[in-house]
Amino acid sequence: MIVKNITGLGASIGIAIGNSYIYENEVDFDIEVKFSYKEANENLIENFKKQSEEFQALARQDEADVLEAYILILQDPEITGQISEDISTDAQKIFQVFQSTADIFNSMDDDYFKQRAEDIESVGKHLIYSMQGVVKKTELDENTILIAKDLTPADTSSMDLQKVSGIILKEGGFTSHAVIVAKNLGIPCVIGIKDLLDDIESNTSIAIDGDSGQVLVNPSKEDKDTLLNKHEEYQKIISSFTKEAYEKLGLNFRVNIGSTEEIDSFEHPFLNSIGLFRSEFIYLDSSTAPNLDDQKDVINSIGKKFNGTIVYRTLDIGGDKQVSYLNLPVEENPFLGVRGIRLSLANEDIFTSQVKSILTSECVDQIKIMFPMISTVSDFLEAKSFVENIATELNVSMPQLGIMVETPSSVFLVDKFAEVVDFISIGTNDLTQYIMAADRGNTQLSHYQDPLSPAVIRAISKVIDVGREHNIEVSVCGEMASDPVAAFGLYILGLKTFSMSPNAAPFVFHTITKNHDIDRDSLKETILNANNYLEVREILQKETQ
Repeated sequence: MIVKNITGLGASIGIAIGNSYIYENEVDFDIEVKFSYKEANENLIENFKKQSEEFQALARQDEADVLEAYILILQDPEITGQISEDISTDAQKIFQVFQSTADIFNSMDDDYFKQRAEDIESVGKHLIYSMQGVVKKTELDENTILIAKDLTPADTSSMDLQKVSGIILKEGGFTSHAVIVAKNLGIPCVIGIKDLLDDIESNTSIAIDGDSGQVLVNPSKEDKDTLLNKHEEYQKIISSFTKEAYEKLGLNFRVNIGSTEEIDSFEHPFLNSIGLFRSEFIYLDSSTAPNLDDQKDVINSIGKKFNGTIVYRTLDIGGDKQVSYLNLPVEENPFLGVRGIRLSLANEDIFTSQVKSILTSECVDQIKIMFPMISTVSDFLEAKSFVENIATELNVSMPQLGIMVETPSSVFLVDKFAEVVDFISIGTNDLTQYIMAADRGNTQLSHYQDPLSPAVIRAISKVIDVGREHNIEVSVCGEMASDPVAAFGLYILGLKTFSMSPNAAPFVFHTITKNHDIDRDSLKETILNANNYLEVREILQKETQ
């Protein structure tokens, strides 16, 4: 009997104990092709449309939206243009078109684009199944731990997810379809286990911890008891996160939103503000440039879900974030190139359309506009003037304007920015990358990528201190705010506004509440004088245990 204790990445918090089901979704090119590319493509589009309608009828809108995105991929001229009549029945060559396109997206340093890579590869697989006439049907037993390389809506449409108590993915990112579904349905999920379970068969006893990423194969009774005790602790933490307790703490929790799926699936009794709205998905999910009404529709849909503050980040694409229909130039060093506010100011039509969509939306009174990739005060003032001119033209009031602090220069100049901005939000993902000069997509540099590195927390501390001195709101909207230990470090530095993944909120709240009365000044001095991120994390973990 195989016994293993391995660790992946926790993607959806919770404990699950059950029996494995190995879901195979690899393409077998030895199966004979029955339909040409054109026939299979048309059949698959029709099937996706039908499945999308079925999902909508079951109020599974997020899955329906993903299938609509799959249809766009099947119709994308960047892909279809590579498939000639010569290869119309060659499954391997057609799949290679999808694979090579996915590889381009997967090389980009952004979770969103890595997810698009997964989507493109998945669509390619389903197209080959369609060419081969392969129909997949999955019968699951109660209390199944589903193990797969990845899972698409087309995969899960044939499954009874009520029988799934846990999901393990060999690959996949934190924004993959399967992870979104797992979070929405409260299913614990672990990702990134690679080939570590390749020797496991179906009906093997499995236990997973969707927080730590721990996976136990044939767990002992003691292992199960330990996890069940942790499950009870999770439930207590979640149930203790009440509106009354939250308001008593005196901090401001907001959520990060970056897709139609996240808008549609969001439900919370009292968290009602967005700290980071990643507007680029409106462009990236479309095969043509979205017009004014398209953008307003998305913004209005936000207003129907959230009645609090909405911090709307203007378009953050360019460099490695390519959108084919915008014909952006390929840059040798895209992370230091024409991206964020630089791209917006260089493309007035795009910027004008986006700003007008905000200022004419139904929820404009809730919106604060935030500019990304700001390096100089002139960047901000030019962007501010641009918005002022449009507001004057439309005869509407000016919204609050702020910046995303994610470059070292914006940290050094934060006192100057404090004289002209209405608010500041710290993007710790890119800020860490730029301060440490370490590509956050390069796994070989992981020891440089922890936002608790002393250089990074000193920068964050400086921004928070300046914000307090000038009575300007400072928030953190990077993944750091979703990590309970790192978020506690932000609290120690004086942060009062956190923007995070919604499911992280109870755990961040619990960690801060449990240590609310700590001597923050003393601990702040200690962590700011630490030698490395390991020391900082160890100090904070010791205090939060």
